[in-house]
Amino acid sequence: MWARVPAAIVGGIVTYFATDWAMGALEGNAGYVLAGVVFAVLATATLYIAFFHKKTGDMLIDTENEMRKVVWPDREEVAGSTIVVIGSVVLMGAAIFIMDIVLTQVLSIIGVY
Repeated sequence: MWARVPAAIVGGIVTYFATDWAMGALEGNAGYVLAGVVFAVLATATLYIAFFHKKTGDMLIDTENEMRKVVWPDREEVAGSTIVVIGSVVLMGAAIFIMDIVLTQVLSIIGVY
């Protein structure tokens, strides 16, 4: 059940915004009719996909089971990994910058650039 609830919430949000758009798309009673049709279609599709479609339900349940197996890093591990990534990016940027300067000088000496 808990795997299907987020899918239903997302479907509800999409249904809300699509219905709101449909009401503003046409003026008068036509806007209300269009909004009603959009709401009925999207709400039915959301309920079907989230709660009655076997393949989607199985996929959501499998996803929930896999997420329970995930070992989330603690704050210190995230901070350490972030420092390593930022340091690596700075070093690679410096190396590319130096190679660019050297290659520009070499190419200007031989007259290509």
